[in-house]
Parts: sequence; structure tokens; C-alpha cells
Amino acid sequence: MKKVVNILLMLCIIGLAYIFYGSIMGPIKFERERTLRDEAVKNRLIDIRTAQVEFHNQHDGRYTASMDSLIDFVKTGKQPTIAKVGELTDQQLDNNWTESRVLALYAEAKEAKNEKIAAEKWQEAIDNGFVTRNEDGGLTFLFSRDTVWTDIIGSVFPEGFNADSMRYVPFGNGAEFELEIGCDTTKSGSFMHLFEARTLFETYYGGLDKQEVFNIIDEREQLGRYPGMKVGDAVSGNNNAGNWE
Repeated sequence: MKKVVNILLMLCIIGLAYIFYGSIMGPIKFERERTLRDEAVKNRLIDIRTAQVEFHNQHDGRYTASMDSLIDFVKTGKQPTIAKVGELTDQQLDNNWTESRVLALYAEAKEAKNEKIAAEKWQEAIDNGFVTRNEDGGLTFLFSRDTVWTDIIGSVFPEGFNADSMRYVPFGNGAEFELEIGCDTTKSGSFMHLFEARTLFETYYGGLDKQEVFNIIDEREQLGRYPGMKVGDAVSGNNNAGNWE
């Protein structure tokens, strides 16, 4: 009988230890998994923001509410960069030369319909040290600013970037981010385009402790905050910040 009691006590101790272990490790495991999922969603939202900002820069300040358009833009779009050769010397600056003035001189020389005027413009560029004339009569530019167009993937995003992945919420079982655009006015009264990308916690917290998830969502709602992750704001400008920043 005593042996049976000892066995039962041992089983009770093991059971209590298991319950105690679970009460400690449960929240730790939840926070670990929650952090993992939050970081994945944040990174995806940052990619969307990066794409929207570049889209905005190339479309008269507008954003897009279409994920298809955004993905196509990243896949096929190009980014303008300035290829620079040389810098203005102190003497050239003292002579009131600026980058825009030098480039305007080049444009006048290239567009001149009269050969004599074109030759005079090129000679002015040579005399001021912006261009040299080669033995074969060609020109070497010591100062130039040219626009070079490079693929967005490879410049804005790294080589091999999967643009199609932007639409999907990590751990969301195929769920897609919501995109929204809006407008607002600045304090100075100027018009401002806005965008917002978002997803609810419940979209990508599936399989985690339901009570813990409920507590997080309830806390956000009690504070009047969005119960999920989002970047930008389609109602009032926030400099495209994420709600975790």
C-alpha cells in the first residue's frame, strides 16, 4: 500500500512540475514566436514602403492602391541615378560656374543649329576646363552629369528579390496585405498624397495561444490603436512610419 502511495505521490509531483514548467515556458514560447512573426511582417511592410516611395518618386507624387501595379513596377521599373564625372574647381566656382550652368552650356552646344555657334559653345567649355579636345577632334568631358537608368531590382532592392512575395502576409496562410491611398494637406496648405499598408494580428497569429492573442488585440483596441501591423497612414500624414517605430 505504501508503495502505491509513493508512486501516486511521485506522479503528482511530476504532474505539478509539468504544469509549473508549462506556466513558465508557455508565455516565453509565445513571445518568442510572436516576435519572429512580427519581425517577418515588419520586414515585408518595409519592402512595400520602399516600393511605394520609389513609385511615388516616379509618378508625380502619387502612390498606388493596387498591389499588382506595385509588384509590376518593382519587376519592370528602373531608377534614375546620376553618373558624375569630375567636380567644379575653386577657380571655376569663383568664375560663377555652377553645375546647372555648365550643363546648360553643353545643351546649347548640342542643340545649336548653326555650326559656328556650336563651335563657339564647345570652345567656351574647353577654355573653362570642362572639356578637352582629342587629336582626332573628339571631345573628352572632364565634367559631366548624366542620368543613368538602372533596374529597381538590383538597385533599390537586392538582386534576386522576389517582388511577388510583397503581397503576402508572412504566416498568414495566403492572406494578402491591405493597401489604401488617401490625401491630406500640410500645415502650409499644400496637397499631399498618402498610402497605408496593413494587416491584423489575427491574420498572422494563427495557432498561437488564443488568450494571449486576445489580450494583445484588446489592449490595442482599448488604446484606440490599430490591432495589427501597418505602415503609413491613408488619413493623416505620418512620414510613412510604421506603427512599431
